[in-house]
Amino acid sequence: MDNQLADTTKMSRQEWNDCMTKVQAGDSTAFAVIFTHFTPRLKQFAMKHVGSEHVAMELVQDTLAAVWQKAHLFDGTKSALSTWIYTIARNLCFDLLRKQKGRELHLHSEDIWPDDYCPPDLVDHYSPEQSMLKEQIVRYLDLLPLKQKQVVKAIYLDEMPHQDVADKFDIPLGTVKSRLRLAVEKLKDTINSEQL
Repeated sequence: MDNQLADTTKMSRQEWNDCMTKVQAGDSTAFAVIFTHFTPRLKQFAMKHVGSEHVAMELVQDTLAAVWQKAHLFDGTKSALSTWIYTIARNLCFDLLRKQKGRELHLHSEDIWPDDYCPPDLVDHYSPEQSMLKEQIVRYLDLLPLKQKQVVKAIYLDEMPHQDVADKFDIPLGTVKSRLRLAVEKLKDTINSEQL
């Protein structure tokens, strides 16, 4: 996989299918190849549609979370992996733009994440890094601000659905997602810096 991380631009359709087969079996290293290759491309794609870097990155994260969670639905005989991934991204863009129609596209996560935006199966598990974070989360939890810590603990350790966390703390679902995203970024940065 290290060679593929170095140059994914030369991978054939079959090699991408093989990579996705490993993802379907829960291989996070194979998912890292897909994540690394598609993140900048999806960001560029999303920017054309939403015009905001912050919103584009939210869409990229959700697209790749869907790729991980819906991996079992991918069929390499029906479409190329890139086509399948861009279809997910396009659908998320359209959903967002349809909900934003008639009002200015704003950067607040409450606007980006209305309660009915994400399908329930995507709301329950935000991130493909979940298993990696769960093992290390207790160690790093105290580094987070209190509000982020509460959300992370509820979702990753207590395994509560996002909507239940929003209800528990009496905050909008978008705020739960925003705090979780910030906390995940901080935890990943901390974990990565310790591994250097």
